[in-house]
Amino acid sequence: MTDQVEIERKVSKAKALLILDHPFFGTAVSRRPIIYTDTVPTAGMSAVGQMYINPVFVEPLTVKNIMFLLAHEAMHYMLCHALRMQHRGHEPWNVACDKVINDTLVEAGVGDFIEGGVTMRDARNYAAEELYDENDTEGGGGGIGPDIGPPVDGNGQPLDDSQVHQLESEARIETIQSAKVAKAKGKLPASIERIIEDMLEVKTPWHEKLERYMQQKIKDGYSWNRPNRRFVGAGVYLPGYDYVPKMGPVVLAMDTSGSTHDDIPAFNAHMNRILEMCMPEKLTVVYCDYDIPENGIDEFTPDDFPVKLRMPGGGGTRFKPVFDWLANYDEEVECLIYFTDGWGDQDVLEDPGIDTVWVTTDYEEGFTFGEVLKIEGGE
Repeated sequence: MTDQVEIERKVSKAKALLILDHPFFGTAVSRRPIIYTDTVPTAGMSAVGQMYINPVFVEPLTVKNIMFLLAHEAMHYMLCHALRMQHRGHEPWNVACDKVINDTLVEAGVGDFIEGGVTMRDARNYAAEELYDENDTEGGGGGIGPDIGPPVDGNGQPLDDSQVHQLESEARIETIQSAKVAKAKGKLPASIERIIEDMLEVKTPWHEKLERYMQQKIKDGYSWNRPNRRFVGAGVYLPGYDYVPKMGPVVLAMDTSGSTHDDIPAFNAHMNRILEMCMPEKLTVVYCDYDIPENGIDEFTPDDFPVKLRMPGGGGTRFKPVFDWLANYDEEVECLIYFTDGWGDQDVLEDPGIDTVWVTTDYEEGFTFGEVLKIEGGE
């Protein structure tokens, strides 16, 4: 039977030492409420910032181990790991996040590392997205083990976009405040400053974000009932795609104003990757500069892969014609992807009620709905 009084005494001492010796972590930990429970095998951090500790796991640990444990859990919250998991596998995502955190804490000399935990040299120099490997489950149950909670609220309900943005904002504010406290005392390690920067702006290439977003909607399935027409002409019958369980129709809007012409090769490459990987039932490409030209619609299926974008137009930029066209489109649309330089009439648009991703090469302000992905130079 555990001695709860002794456990809480050690946890309190660990907190005090963190505040004294590592004020960034100490301030962050002091903001997180702790629930002692056997519902987690070791410890855990929920998406909303609730810390959990299993008394049986903590009892044999030293105070320095507990310092490491508390700082580890607080970092999961500060880095918004539960909110950033998205479609990724829980265990490999936890491993990637633990690599970043553990290397950061070891380098900063925070407490004592808990044996059996995940380690990777220089992992502190990367974002967890960069280290994620769906086949990497080497963390097993060692060290602290799986401790990132699912992206749900305190009642176990999935978080909506507004809740996610609110939680991200709260985590950023707390992190900045903790950093200010540590910096004022001259105890903010350079590696922690870099980690904070990575948390505020995750360095994931735009096309990876787009492809991951699209892959969330994929379902598997082939069908011999619909042969692949690419090979029928050669007398070869291969299974085509079973469209029913696949991703639904996708609309890709292409800003054909003159300023986007140089970006067409990149747009085309990533459109083909979407067509190949996600296999939507149909991909409808709508070309639009100031308006949609008479020949401004193309339709493709996965059997058409690879395809090449045309470039009609070349005038100014307006987005509204595409959304007017969507309003009169008589098919369901899984999502809309809009390739543009961002300079248009987004201020007059109304949310169409369709998942929208704006992929912009330049201006990224003024979009009141959808997700905006910025293409950096050279991408």
